[in-house]
Amino acid sequence: MLYSVVLLLHSWLRWAVVVLGVLALVRALMGWARARDWTPGDRRLQVFFVSAFDIQMLLGMTLYFALSPVTPRSLDALRMSMSIGHLRFFSLEHPLLMLLALTAAHATSAMTRREAPAQSKHRTWAVGLLLAILFVALAIPWPGLPHGRPLLRDF
Repeated sequence: MLYSVVLLLHSWLRWAVVVLGVLALVRALMGWARARDWTPGDRRLQVFFVSAFDIQMLLGMTLYFALSPVTPRSLDALRMSMSIGHLRFFSLEHPLLMLLALTAAHATSAMTRREAPAQSKHRTWAVGLLLAILFVALAIPWPGLPHGRPLLRDF
């Protein structure tokens, strides 16, 4: 039961992360292109995105280390699971890509707090978001892929 609830939350929260990431990227690109000041709204959107991503990672780690029926078996037989596409994806590729995405988001968020010119903040944040969104897009188990899952899980 707990596994299903956490999996549902993890599935739905990914769309908040994706939407906030795309909104932040558009805002950062516009700020960079127009040499716009870095505003409290830019910072607020940055915090919302990184916070939603942190919660998403926490849910994912809870699934990975505590609740998933797949992970313990794939980690027990790691060598064998690397030859099985969906086990490799969920035991290695998905968590690794998401960790890289979260690292890009956190690192560039921290870098923007230290940079002075607003245009430089927007540029740094835009590049970090591009990296993070690319990693997220690669790590989502899109329907139609051998390891695909539904876009929205139902209750």
